[in-house]
Amino acid sequence: MLKNGGNQIKLFKKSGNGKSNILDLRGTYKGGGGPDKTILQSAVRHDPDKLNVLVAYLRQPGDNEFQIEEMAKSLGVNYVDFFDGRLLDLLCLWNLQKLIRKEKIRLVHSHDDKTLLYGVLLKCFVPRLQIMYTCHSHSDYRKESFSTFVDFLKYRLRKKIQLGLMGCYAKPILTISENTKKRLVDGGLQPDKVAVLYNGIDVDYWCRSKAQPVLRKELKLADNHFLIGTVARITYDKDFPTFLEVAHRVALKIPNVKFVIVGDGYGDELEKLKKEAEKQGLESVVFFTGHRSDLLNVYASFNLFLLTSLTEGLPNTILEAMAMEVPVVSTNVGGVPELIVPNITGGLCSVGDVQSLTDVVSNLLLQPDERMKMAKSGRKRVEECFNFVERVRILEDYYLSFLGSGELDSVSEGS
Repeated sequence: MLKNGGNQIKLFKKSGNGKSNILDLRGTYKGGGGPDKTILQSAVRHDPDKLNVLVAYLRQPGDNEFQIEEMAKSLGVNYVDFFDGRLLDLLCLWNLQKLIRKEKIRLVHSHDDKTLLYGVLLKCFVPRLQIMYTCHSHSDYRKESFSTFVDFLKYRLRKKIQLGLMGCYAKPILTISENTKKRLVDGGLQPDKVAVLYNGIDVDYWCRSKAQPVLRKELKLADNHFLIGTVARITYDKDFPTFLEVAHRVALKIPNVKFVIVGDGYGDELEKLKKEAEKQGLESVVFFTGHRSDLLNVYASFNLFLLTSLTEGLPNTILEAMAMEVPVVSTNVGGVPELIVPNITGGLCSVGDVQSLTDVVSNLLLQPDERMKMAKSGRKRVEECFNFVERVRILEDYYLSFLGSGELDSVSEGS
């Protein structure tokens, strides 16, 4: 056990051949998201003959629904977490540097804004430490997206700080899409200092034959009912007002269609969204499940996957849907067009274009043969282009290179 502010923090050790020398550092809330799945699954698959990986998470003290610990334990991941309750939690930092010294960590891999900052500060504590960063998303909003100009200025300042902190990290900075790389380069990073390492997915796990459409039974849907779903954190970025309007319009055209939103927010966002759906008279059209961990069965319940986001990195949810042979309709944002081939594996529409989203969704529902072709094509694309095993191999090459014991010759741009 490690102690953090009087709380017992469990460290799950898996059999290895020495001390961990890589610290995968991430902060998240409740059940986490796409990056969390990637981090935990990567830790399971790293070659123990080359390196040992310890996964560390920052968790908010009041987060009673935090699930990463149990996920790590079920996977047998070498894992520890620390309470982090402030913008700059000095006790958390102190405990992290003690862990780094105790476990003889040589490299810290950060994944989000908070750990981007903490990685730089940890290097001040331990100068010999190498630090690397993966940028999973770098938003690009205009001032019209903010209620006040002051909020817009705060957002711009935050982006400047992010880019400044990235300058302290080993190069290249990793990103998960060409679009995210472009945003970083537009922000001032040199193109040769940023590299793309696409998200990957375990196609043996994400397989429709292993799942049951339990959500359809829970919602008491008849066989002739269509179910359109999304799996997402309930945040501003996901543009759920557009999702609700699309649901309203599609339901007017196709009465036997239902929609479901799978996910939760950071606070009371779920309850607010439920009330908004009721206000619009959609309580019999749009359903809410909250957070679910049985996502194989969730995806297997969908006829279509719908994403209405304002911004994205490279969404794992789209990869999961495609692997589960669910056609995807999405807004054309971030790295999404690097996943979806229009009219082959799904449909792409402009942000906020309710009519276009409605038309694409409606047309696909009425064309079962086209949906089937897209389902098969989506699965094939994931198998060929977003292989998780290959991603882990390339990430190991980066680790070894940053540690001075490997080369990056086998890593190609945009891998």
